Amino acid sequence: MGADRKKMVVNVKDAYQYTKMYNYTMDLLQQQKGLYDRTIIILCIGSDRYIGDALGPLVGSYLGKNEKCIIYGTLDNPVHGGNLIEVIATIQEEYDQPIIIAVDACLGYTNEIGNIEIWEGSIEAGIAVGNPLPCVGHISIIGVVNASRYIGYADLQSTPLSIVMKLSNCIGKVLDDVINTIHSDRRVPI
Repeated sequence: MGADRKKMVVNVKDAYQYTKMYNYTMDLLQQQKGLYDRTIIILCIGSDRYIGDALGPLVGSYLGKNEKCIIYGTLDNPVHGGNLIEVIATIQEEYDQPIIIAVDACLGYTNEIGNIEIWEGSIEAGIAVGNPLPCVGHISIIGVVNASRYIGYADLQSTPLSIVMKLSNCIGKVLDDVINTIHSDRRVPI
């Protein structure tokens, strides 16, 4: 993320986290040119092979019931380091200038565990495990699942499932409600 971009940070334990996240995400979406004429894609990055990395697929699976948005990355069909480039190419082929909201897990400092960060701009997946991938997304949402001790995959594997579930439910609920609001405001159906 560029240093000049503003990001919102909220902890999953914050009593007002839903309202803060919903309002900020709506504001970022409403700033997107042609919002009501463009397809919104939620790109949930991660794998269920490591508990900490399952945040994206859990959010994707949560949103899977919402027929008003297009989801890439679920527990059954994850988007991860092995197929992200292919999925990005598929999205570019199938959709004309979609708005992509990228969701991924992240490692941080101990005092950041449970934080959710949202910003306008792309995310570079794979950094925590030393496998940087292409930047993707017009809006990015990350959840800090564990502290980074410079052992990458082991940090993701030792992540408590409870924090991943709290983060995924919070992010999923906000995105579900944002998509429903945008859909109800559209002049034309998706």
